[in-house]
Amino acid sequence: MAAKICASIAEDKVPLLIKQADRAFELGADYVEIRFDFLKPDQLQAAIDSVKGIKSKAVFTLRSTAQGGRFDGSEYDRLNWLRKLLEQKPMLVDIELDSIKENDELADFLDEQKTPILVSWHDFQQTPPSDKIADLLSEMRIYSNYVKIVTTANSVQDSLRLLEVYENTIGLHPIIFAMGDAGVISRVLCTIVGNAPFTYASIENAVAPGQLTIKQMRMLYDKMKAL
Repeated sequence: MAAKICASIAEDKVPLLIKQADRAFELGADYVEIRFDFLKPDQLQAAIDSVKGIKSKAVFTLRSTAQGGRFDGSEYDRLNWLRKLLEQKPMLVDIELDSIKENDELADFLDEQKTPILVSWHDFQQTPPSDKIADLLSEMRIYSNYVKIVTTANSVQDSLRLLEVYENTIGLHPIIFAMGDAGVISRVLCTIVGNAPFTYASIENAVAPGQLTIKQMRMLYDKMKAL
């Protein structure tokens, strides 16, 4: 199976969302991640309406500042908007593990809505020990088979250790890789060595440390395919 790429789209103006999504698909992306948190709260409804036509190939994300995102409204407002994103029934809605654990009403809504979710967890400082990651996976699978663990690689060894985690993800659709320069190898190989359904790339400017462009990713995958 060919490696799949999801392009992160982080725009602060609604008219650019579809324009950038179209460009991402033209460059070879299979899916797009719409980072709604880069928009002002009063733009969110217009943004939701603008991307309805591509939602079957989209991951919807509304990340709080506490989780490394840019949503600057209250947590109460963010949870309400998350519910609206879930009601759209896109391909996936990215929701942080902590957000689900800390909000019983959200957890109940997820059960009722039946929208596929990507349960995510991030560490912006390090890559935790493998047993900690195993514990996280056990927690995350309670809520969804689609799980994402993103850490920060302080060495190439961190990336290699993350790739080994895939051996213990039976029954899951795991996306596990590291940020940072030392994490690039895990971003590329998570769909090859691991069984990640897709990896992330940017159109031009990286949305996260160590993120390659769609063009760079496609070049690497084409060269690997030719070997």
